[in-house]
Amino acid sequence: MTKQSKVVAMVQLPPPMHGAAQMNRHAVAALAKNFDLHVIEMRFARTLSALNRFSLRKVGMAMWLILRIIRALPRADALYISFAPTGFAYYRDCLYVLVAKLFGVPAILHLHGRGLPAMRRSRWSKTLQQLVFKDQTVILLGERLRSEIEGLQCHSSVINNCLDTDAFLPPSATPWSPHDPVRLLWLSNLFKAKGIETLLAACAILRAQGTNCHLTIAGANGDIEETDLLSLLNRYQMQDATTVLGAVPASSRQATLQDADLFIFPSHYANEAQPLVVLEAMAAGLPVIATDIATLPEFVQHNATGLLCPPKDPARLAKMIKHAIHAPTKVTNMRDDAYKLCCDTFSQDKFAARLVELVHDVVEKR
Repeated sequence: MTKQSKVVAMVQLPPPMHGAAQMNRHAVAALAKNFDLHVIEMRFARTLSALNRFSLRKVGMAMWLILRIIRALPRADALYISFAPTGFAYYRDCLYVLVAKLFGVPAILHLHGRGLPAMRRSRWSKTLQQLVFKDQTVILLGERLRSEIEGLQCHSSVINNCLDTDAFLPPSATPWSPHDPVRLLWLSNLFKAKGIETLLAACAILRAQGTNCHLTIAGANGDIEETDLLSLLNRYQMQDATTVLGAVPASSRQATLQDADLFIFPSHYANEAQPLVVLEAMAAGLPVIATDIATLPEFVQHNATGLLCPPKDPARLAKMIKHAIHAPTKVTNMRDDAYKLCCDTFSQDKFAARLVELVHDVVEKR
């Protein structure tokens, strides 16, 4: 029997549930089937709201994980790490990669977000980043993220995110036709940068213009608490035209998607890369309107597989929603083409095959 290569994986796994944690779960499953895998969990936050907060507890845990990685690396052929591109977590992960370098173990840095250019603005941080990334392998989520590693002497590969197999519903044979009022869906963790206020302002514009709409807001609290959301609904006079579901369990997500006419994703989140929830909407046959940031234009192709608008632009978003309502044939075609693209590009098998192939290549070139 051929001895399997040993891979150390440093990843965040649920809970809390967020896009990177979901993808890390898929990565661990794929690697465990093909390598002798040693998983070191980086569970620094217990809740979504604590993800980006600094604490002494996180510092202590980061130091403890250094001891764990030092014990694991001498027998390892590669380090796979879900690398944080910003904040305290960025410096923490830089340290882990440097430790791997000391042991002569190649690292594969999977970038689930954006932010590296901002972290290399000063001379010393640029030098640190060049040292960390030199000769390492970086996984990007799309071609539009090449700027993240510009000027860094590293290898790179594009591997798209993926969805669970059961996220793909049977394709709809019915032409798209909106309800009256049109049913709009927001499904995301409630962070200000995800653009909920932009959507509420767009809804207020639509109603002022005589277009009836009903908004469903689904998602766990982030930096927006229940009282904050109620205040926003009052500000935009949307109390009577909004249903707030809170966090939606996995068993109810597809029903929530199927009940809507349009999925709206108005994010201006600086760390956004390839949001899974948009892929879920496409796989469920729900037409998408999103902002033209990060990798979104690669799969929400304007006027082809969805509609795009600039971030923080309620007037343009309202115009896109109104345009969709009055173009059902076009929206039907976009919905169907988006579903096909999603099936062809974001399958679990394709993700696993590309990741395993890349890790094998890194190990063989060691």
